[in-house]
Formats: sequence, structure tokens, C-alpha cells
Amino acid sequence: MSFRVADFTRVLAGPWATQTLGDQGFDVVKVEALTGDETRSFHPLVHGNSVYFACTNRNKRSIAIDLRASAGQAVARRLIESADVVIENFRPGVMERFGLGATLRGSRQVWVSISAFGHDNNGAGYDLVLQSVGGITTLTGDPPAKAGPSISDLATAQVAVQAVLFGLLERERSGVGRYVDLSMLDVQHALLAYYASASLNAGAAPPPPSNAHPSIAPYNLYRCADGWLAICCANDGLWHRLREALGLPDPEEWHSLAGRVADREQLDAAINGRLGGDSVARWERRLTAAGVPCGPALSVAASLAHPFARQIEVGGWRLPAPPLGLQASRPPPRLGEHTDEVLEELGFGAKEVAELRRVGAVG
Repeated sequence: MSFRVADFTRVLAGPWATQTLGDQGFDVVKVEALTGDETRSFHPLVHGNSVYFACTNRNKRSIAIDLRASAGQAVARRLIESADVVIENFRPGVMERFGLGATLRGSRQVWVSISAFGHDNNGAGYDLVLQSVGGITTLTGDPPAKAGPSISDLATAQVAVQAVLFGLLERERSGVGRYVDLSMLDVQHALLAYYASASLNAGAAPPPPSNAHPSIAPYNLYRCADGWLAICCANDGLWHRLREALGLPDPEEWHSLAGRVADREQLDAAINGRLGGDSVARWERRLTAAGVPCGPALSVAASLAHPFARQIEVGGWRLPAPPLGLQASRPPPRLGEHTDEVLEELGFGAKEVAELRRVGAVG
């Protein structure tokens, strides 16, 4: 059975969620403005097509609708009524202004509304705003710095997928779907994990931004002769392996995890002193052989070329393989590529489609 998703999303958080569903065989119908999702114009372009759009919109069908026009809204309503799942990430109130809001939610539908601060708060937020308000940028750097990838968007997308799957499970049990008001700020606070717990329960402020872990040592990026190596020893057994492999001293204060955390500065200095005498590749081989978790700090290109990296090709686009694999392999759609196909499925006749095009309601 294929679940239909009415996809009223744009940019990244929503489209990444619906692409994840499309990868697993959901029938995702992406509703775009007549000018298209704005990411279609994001650079770089390959043969006139945006690599940004391509990475987040495979396994979807595109239907171009003018949601400001009453005729376009009528098409959107019929699409919504046909769907098992509706996902939208307009600013709060926009779907209602289009006449596509709460009154259309079917009792068996799973409806996910993604917004910056929840549907009762009319604030707009892109990834940098949410990483900043959500406490991520101050953990990453001083002065504040965002995490490289758009983690606010991408994490929200995965929570949206969870919401859909849990909603469909609930529908299977009770026959009733659910409405999910998904706040991106809530997602950011969930990502704070132990930092949030320490703040709320112990009043503890996080340490200054670094690659170190607040509760584990050694756990850092260490300087070798020609680059950086991540080393993580979360327990005494791993620490002993590292100490023996590097020939480090064995002072009493390093005999416990708490002692190593308290003396992190001296511990890290000792590790850096040993690693600086040889290359990243050689130390990685030695420490891996000793059973110590470690890995080099790679560029994006080098990471994608890693021996364990997997890639896929969909419609000529090369992309990292999705963690769960693909149940479908449809390339990113051209704008409005499936408008006629979807309209026919929704019951519009040829004359009705021609009239919709004449009045500019669809493209």
C-alpha cells in the first residue's frame, strides 16, 4: 500500500522530511508555486539545475499551483482530501489564509505543521536563526558559530518523519490520525541533550566552546604532524589502550574518568606531544589496531571518498546513500512535471484542466 503525501513544503526542513518518505515508497506530491521552490535557483547549478534542489527533492511528483487563486485553492483542497499525510512549513496562518487550514483536516489524516516556534507564534526562522536561539551557536564557537550543516532543518525533518510514522501507527490502532504542531525550537532544545539536563537540573553552565566533551576525557581533536585526529575514550578500558599505545605517563589523577576530566588540559597536552611526531594516517592505523576509537578530520570531498562511504545515482545525480536505502528511484522533478498526471488522478477532466491553465491556476 502506498501512502499519499500532500507536500506543501519548501527550502529544506519540510522537503528533507518528504524526500525521506518518498525514498521509502510514499507517493509524495510536491505542491510548488508557479515560480517553483526557491531552492531551484540556489547555486551552484549543473546544466541549469540546482544541486541544492536535487539533493532534497528526489522521489516526488511536482504539481505547480497558484495558491493565491481560488481555482488553485480548489485544486489544493482536492489534493489534501486525497492524502493520508499532509506536511506544510509555511509561516503560521498562511495555510488558513489560503483556505487550506484546520477545517480540511480529515479524521484519518496525519497532518504535520512545521514552524520556527510553534503554530501559535508568528515568527519566521531559518536555520541560522534557530541554531542561535536554540543555544547551538554558543556551544560551537566563541564568537558564536553555526554548525556546518543546517542541523536545525535536518533534525526537524527527521522528527517530522517520526511524527508521520507514529501518526500512521496510531491510525492503524484507532482509526484516527493526528495533528502535529512541530516547533523547530523544540527540536533544537532536544538536541542540547545533556547540556539542557545539566542546566535545568544542576544549574550547570556548559564549558567554553571546544571539541572536548564536558563529561569525558580524552575526547577531542588532537594535532598530528600533518593534520587532526579525533580520539574518544569514554571508559577506563579505552583509556588504558590509548595510554599504552602512546606510551603516556600514568599519574594517579588520570586513573579515573573524573580525574581525567578535571586534568583535561594536561592530559590533552601530553597526547598532542606524542601525536605531533607522526602523521595522521600512521597514528590512525596504530590506534585502530589497539582498539581505540579514532578518525581523521576529513574534508567533505575526502569523507565522501572514504572506503566505507556509500553513494547512489538517481537520474544522473550522485548523492550519499540514504541510511535506510531506497524503495523508489525517481529523479528530482521538473517544475510542474506531473501537474496533468496528478490532476487526472484527482478527477479533473481535460476541459477542467484546460480552464485551470487558462486562468493561471496551475502550471
